[in-house]
Amino acid sequence: MKPVTQPKRGELLPHYVILLICSVILGLALLFKPPTPESPHLQLGGITLPGICMFHGLTGLPCPGCGLTRSVIAAAHGDLASSIAHHRLGLPLLYYIVLQFAFNLGYIAIPKWRASLSRPLKILHRGVIVLAVLFVLNWILTLILIFT
Repeated sequence: MKPVTQPKRGELLPHYVILLICSVILGLALLFKPPTPESPHLQLGGITLPGICMFHGLTGLPCPGCGLTRSVIAAAHGDLASSIAHHRLGLPLLYYIVLQFAFNLGYIAIPKWRASLSRPLKILHRGVIVLAVLFVLNWILTLILIFT
């Protein structure tokens, strides 16, 4: 068994940043009340938040992320049908965030796993490119469906 070496200075910083971002997203997704047909706007406690998509406000067309926040919140609360109805990629995005959280937490918390987690983490970090492509393709499909 190989001895566990100390990480180089700054080596863990990207993992801490990703873990912090994922924690905030997951925490907020669980704090917000899922949207309903009667109340489609986001609610935090008793406060109803207004829609803030400037692209949609200016053009009347949905942006690539329109409905994504509501979709992720619905998925985090287990309402998969509502999640898909708000945005097709909300559920895969939530899954990606949970994977990022779990793998980065494992990398930080369990030093002896770092060698075996390095390759999956590289693949997972590159997954953001796949997500970006999927968002563009989804947006094109949405616009095609609107105009046909």
